[in-house]
Amino acid sequence: MAKKNIVVGGFSKEQREKELEKVKTKYEKKGYKFLQYLDNGTLKSIAVFEVSDAIIKKERSAQLIVVGVGFLIISAILYFKSMNIN
Repeated sequence: MAKKNIVVGGFSKEQREKELEKVKTKYEKKGYKFLQYLDNGTLKSIAVFEVSDAIIKKERSAQLIVVGVGFLIISAILYFKSMNIN
């Protein structure tokens, strides 16, 4: 199990608490487990979550798929543009 720190931003304490609730619901839906909240001021407050390794691998694989698809699209565009020049 790994720990992940999520920044909770807001100028006032009330804004940070509202943002914390949003962050908690968003990440708990993904399977993260909320551990603690550290209120260190405006942009330094963090929520600490515990994440299983399976969830981290799943998120990384989804990111790699998106990057791969983007690379394929760019390479296809460049290939077809080079075909039209000749």
